[in-house]
Order: sequence, then structure tokens, then C-alpha cells
Amino acid sequence: MQQRIFRYDEPKYYGFGLQLGVANVLRNGFRLGAKKTLGKILQPINSYTRFPEYHFLEKGIREHLQGLVREERTKILDVGSPKCFGLYLASQLDAEFHLTDVHMPDLKEAEILWGGIRHHAKGDAVFSAEDARFLRYPAEQFDVVYSMSVIEHVEGERGDSESIQEMMRVLKPGGLLLVTIPCGQKYVEQNRIEPREAQQGTWHGGRTFFQRIYTSATAEERILGAVRKAILRKAVTVSRKTGVALRMYGRMGIGVRGLLGCLNPILSAALNDSQDGFVTTPSQYSDLHSKSDICGDLVLVWEKEILRSCEQTAISQVKPEMTV
Repeated sequence: MQQRIFRYDEPKYYGFGLQLGVANVLRNGFRLGAKKTLGKILQPINSYTRFPEYHFLEKGIREHLQGLVREERTKILDVGSPKCFGLYLASQLDAEFHLTDVHMPDLKEAEILWGGIRHHAKGDAVFSAEDARFLRYPAEQFDVVYSMSVIEHVEGERGDSESIQEMMRVLKPGGLLLVTIPCGQKYVEQNRIEPREAQQGTWHGGRTFFQRIYTSATAEERILGAVRKAILRKAVTVSRKTGVALRMYGRMGIGVRGLLGCLNPILSAALNDSQDGFVTTPSQYSDLHSKSDICGDLVLVWEKEILRSCEQTAISQVKPEMTV
């Protein structure tokens, strides 16, 4: 069987992002400002690394919903993920989506974008400012909870562990939790340098905390170790194919990447690879974040136990139950 060129549905996601950008111009003009408005069209998916995350999270959610017996409308919680993905799901699935973020400007922007497509969407979207460590929802409220490339950014000594525990708390028994985190050959807690006025955290000589990059051991300790009474249904490692193309991409400035955003689906097809389980991937990064950093992503999917007797499954014990 011949392998597909676009393994991660890149044209589908890129097409939706482009549609979202065009609909925003037609409905809102340049309400978001010229730079952001044009950016939604020129670079509708902000990085080639996003496509596998979109693919595996959507696949897991759809497979779960197919087997769900509904007595009331499905409720899905998005914890801080890139808003284009949440808007895509809300446009495609008949469910009540709660799209959250710790930054109010990102929520306001997403709400404006939603206004351009909501009239033909299958689902509904509700927007709320939430801290992943202290979600303001009662326990067992959602059929699905997902968070794409978020918990690694949560500040605090155990910010990532606390966030995953909160997501599991608000998930119904039998519900699905899907999370993606960056992974590489060594564990680091990266900082980045920002202007003082742009910083949200504590000022340390121009550096602020940015993210954690996990190894197998630290993912076991900080993420899987924080989850209780759930079965790990899926673990997938997404890696990058190193070479000339990736080195050239790493040297591009943010502005150039934005102008060449139409190449992101092609770069995804050329540079992304994936396999089941946790696999150590080629990586290049330090404790200071750089746009040229190279690392992989780990996709984790749990099902919350209905019974109270099952123990947490480790990555090394996962038996694949969903196919790519």
C-alpha cells in the first residue's frame, strides 16, 4: 500500500485555517489589526510542527465520540490549546466546546474569529479565562478534555503536574483526556528573554520561564505520575527529520516564516514522523529558548476509569489500541 504524502491531514487543517482568516476579513475587516489579520491568511497554521498534534488529537476525540452513549449534549473542554484547533473542532462536531486560556487577549481574538464562522458551525463555543492549575469547573463535567502544547508552559515547581490533575478532576468517568508535550534527549526548563513590559512572570535579569522539554523519565514522573485512576490508551512520539530543510527553516526569522506560511503543510509532510510509544528523538536545544530549537512531541491519551481499582499504566506498558 502506497504511503500518503500528507500523513497528518495537512491540507484539511491548512484549508480550515485559511477559511477562518478569509471569513475574519469579510466579517471583521481589520479589527484585529493589519498584522494579525494578514497573518491569519498568510500563516493560518503557525508552525509545521502543529499538524501531527491536530491529527492525533482529532482522531482520538472522534473515535471516542463514536462509541459514546449520550443522554445529553457532549461537553468538551479545551485547556489553553491553539485556538485555531478548538475553532476547527467546534465547526465540525455537534458538541458544546469550552475554549479556555489564561490570557484574555487570546480569548477575545478567538471569539472574534468564531463570529466569522459560527453561523454554519455544527457545535457551539464558549470562551472563558482559566488557569490550568485551578479550573473553575465542578468535578466530572466534561466528556473530553484536551490540551495541546500547554502544560509544559505552566509556571510553578509542579505546575504541569497540578494542571494534569485538574484536567482529570473535571473529566467524567469513562471520559477521554488528551495532552501533548515537547520531548527530547534531556530534560530542561527553558527560559526566554523578553522586554520587561512584556513579561507575565518574575523578572530574572531579562529571563522568564518559557517551557519544560521532557524525557521519558521526567514525563513518567511529572505527567504520568500525576494521573490517577486512568488507563493510558495511547502514546505517540512525533519526531523531526533532521537535514538541510530543517536547518534552513531554523535560520529563518519569524517574519519570513509568516510570509512563507503556505509552505507549512509541505514542511510537515517532509519533516514530521511518528511512531507508537515513547521514542528518543534527535533534538537540539539548551536552557534558553531559540527559534532554531529542535525537539519532538509526545501525544498522550487517557481514559478515566469508571471503576476505582485500576492503576496508572506507564508509557513502557502501552499496547496500541488506536491506529494512525
